[in-house]
Amino acid sequence: MSVQGQLSIALSRQYSNIHTTIDSSRPLHAAQIFSGKPIAEALQLIPLLFSVCGKAQAVTCINAVESAICAPANQDVQSQREALVLIESLREHSLRILIDWPKFIKQDVEHSELANTIQSLNKLMQMLEPQQLLSLDAVANSLSVEVIGQWHHCQQQLTKIVFGMPIEDWLAMNDIGLENWSEQSNTQPAGFIWWLMQQQWKYAGYSDISPLPQINDVDLLSRLQKDNNRFIAQPNWYSRCYELSWFNYQSASPFTLDLIEKWGNGIYTRMIARLRELAELIEKLDAFFHLQNALTISKSTIAGLAHTNAARGRLSHYIEIEDQYIKQLCIVAPTEWNFHPEGVAADSLCHLNAEQPDTLRLQAELLIHAIDPCVEYQLQIENEVRH
Repeated sequence: MSVQGQLSIALSRQYSNIHTTIDSSRPLHAAQIFSGKPIAEALQLIPLLFSVCGKAQAVTCINAVESAICAPANQDVQSQREALVLIESLREHSLRILIDWPKFIKQDVEHSELANTIQSLNKLMQMLEPQQLLSLDAVANSLSVEVIGQWHHCQQQLTKIVFGMPIEDWLAMNDIGLENWSEQSNTQPAGFIWWLMQQQWKYAGYSDISPLPQINDVDLLSRLQKDNNRFIAQPNWYSRCYELSWFNYQSASPFTLDLIEKWGNGIYTRMIARLRELAELIEKLDAFFHLQNALTISKSTIAGLAHTNAARGRLSHYIEIEDQYIKQLCIVAPTEWNFHPEGVAADSLCHLNAEQPDTLRLQAELLIHAIDPCVEYQLQIENEVRH
């Protein structure tokens, strides 16, 4: 039933400049199919319709529904829902790192370790009983010894195959430590970073597009009500494009700010930041499962509006309900911010610096994967000879 669609991205060289065009076949108004449906039916269909980041979509939708009917779930339920989103984000980032990064350095994907890791994360999500958590009568599950043990297993697997060292030690490394780790560690992600460090063009793909600042939900609702279709398809804020990717979560950290100041916000910085995002997701979930630290969600002052920090970036749902039926559901996805024709992806791709089409393709694929870990796309390079 999934209706993901894809992006068509084309690069062409005009004298010394690279020109980028982005077209989308993504079903931007698929949420309209929920109009007139009972709340319970809509909640069941959401994760089926959006197979990628399905848990984030479902969590955002139930939070929006509860806000609309003024019946929010208790803190324990909200915390466990957020844990589902974090586990899903961990899975999506891990997939891309463990599948795509080896291919870039001409290594075979370690399919057995990959399958075991993803199966372990999927099992963990199921042990949290998402169907029950994502219902209107949700009750928090007890974090049993089995559930905590399953998380410990996931944490051990990911730490071993991605970092090859304790997470806290990896996060504490400076630039020199990072370089030493990438050269000496036997993990494939470390090998990829070492390979990237050797490329003369590693800092290519910077962008002048800023992260989306904190915006007023009253103003956001006004935009949705006045300009729903256009805003959902190509969102901007006061006629200016912004980035709303997972990189926004990292771009304010001192480590990433230092990287941006030294090397810009291109390929290299985004790849290092992705590893830090993965490490910090593990730390947050470790504190949740082992220390039982509550996970907080951002709450809107607008009835029916909910936001979730998903793997792709911040996801927003606005819902109107009438007599227990969906009157309207609007979904503002981060992909539309980031792959706006004048957004961060287009701007970054225009700042690549490869002379040869094959190198340009390599840089472009690295950059697209760095901006969005989940997006389906086709990439066309003008004058490229494909074998």
